[in-house]
Amino acid sequence: MRVYNYIGRNIILPASDIVLGTEVSKQLRFFEKTQWWKPQELEDYQNKKLRALIKHAYKNVPYYHNLFRSLNLYPEDIKTKDDLSKLPILTKEEIKKNPDFFLAKNIKKKDMIKGATSGSSGKVFEYVIDKYVLSAYRAVGLRGWGFAGYGVGDKIVTIAGSSLLPQKMTLLQKITFKANRNLPLSSYNMDDRTVKNYIYQILKFKPKFIRGYPSSIAIIANYLLENDMHGIKLAAVMTTAETLYKRDRELISSAFGCDVFDQCGCNDGGENLCECKEHAGYHIAVERAIHEFINDANEPVSNNETSHIILTDLWNFAMPLIRYDAGDIGIPSDEMCPCGRGLPLVKTIMGRTVDRIVLPSGDLLPGLILTDIFEKEGIADRVINYQIIQEEVDKFTVNIVKNEGYDNETSAKIHNFFVGHLGGSIDVKFNFVGTIPRTNANKRRIVISKIRK
Repeated sequence: MRVYNYIGRNIILPASDIVLGTEVSKQLRFFEKTQWWKPQELEDYQNKKLRALIKHAYKNVPYYHNLFRSLNLYPEDIKTKDDLSKLPILTKEEIKKNPDFFLAKNIKKKDMIKGATSGSSGKVFEYVIDKYVLSAYRAVGLRGWGFAGYGVGDKIVTIAGSSLLPQKMTLLQKITFKANRNLPLSSYNMDDRTVKNYIYQILKFKPKFIRGYPSSIAIIANYLLENDMHGIKLAAVMTTAETLYKRDRELISSAFGCDVFDQCGCNDGGENLCECKEHAGYHIAVERAIHEFINDANEPVSNNETSHIILTDLWNFAMPLIRYDAGDIGIPSDEMCPCGRGLPLVKTIMGRTVDRIVLPSGDLLPGLILTDIFEKEGIADRVINYQIIQEEVDKFTVNIVKNEGYDNETSAKIHNFFVGHLGGSIDVKFNFVGTIPRTNANKRRIVISKIRK
């Protein structure tokens, strides 16, 4: 272990836990141990955590108490994850009807942490966790980074939008990034001038890893190859938040001279799926959440079949999400990874398709960036669903399912956001609809570009 890894793991991370009131360091040690457990040990652990969660939810959460009563069920009726089929699928729409109904009465309000996500599903959704869940989320994430060779303290560059990087960092967040030797670079406005500046910063920073949106990293990779620049050599690149296409994996690998590790996760539901060096699929963090794979009839599917991923967060007692549909589609595998980990595999993730936008200059903009406006205060609560379509290079249609409070000012704010990132010459048309159409895989694409490059 190098000096900076020792300092990061044994000084910086524990110190951060003390300041933030978390226990990431402790949970990371736990998850690094459990990844080598045998499948039966992991399943036993899941079922033990599930029984505790069910008892808690029945006793302290109004929604689940009423649900169990209406189904004539009691906590002891849910002993293992196979018993979860006795409960209905939980949707974001159901939670939005009465969010407070899902909050545990025995968790103090001051201990609750609010989060919001739209992700690739496009549905702005607010949820609640606490520092216990936050610790597990960060720890299992660091474990996944470790699959790519990352060690706490290694220099890393993060290239992303607001789903990974705060748009306006607080002083504490800036200090945290600095202490973790993490250089944040925004995915916004990645024109040639910005890309050149980013390359200069990366060369100066000398990171070991880059992590972020695959489309953003691919823009830099493409620039490096086109200009025959080979000065940035990395141990690995980690991609997340968007679909990693084969061409981008090859492009990024070629430009940076390293392997690429794709990852997927969501804090609402506890999903965590990460590739290891074997690339046999995505390891499922089963200690974090139960991942069910079901078909349209809500029946379990066989391995190697396309299915909905249904989540039960085993750590969130503040706002239990049991059999929660986060909107992802995947194909489970019955194979075990040659790496020796007991964690099962997902063969393919299919639920994160977000097109890239083609700018008049020919440059590509990560489509996920345009979704950030729908998470902002004053917008998120006025829009139920949305979809962004690039009809032509300078023409966009925004399909919107309006919520109460939506007005002309809301449209103006969205329009100005688009102009700020796409240029003043673009035309934005708003189309108000009752529902957003889905794909054949029952997944709604939220950013669609009809321009092919």
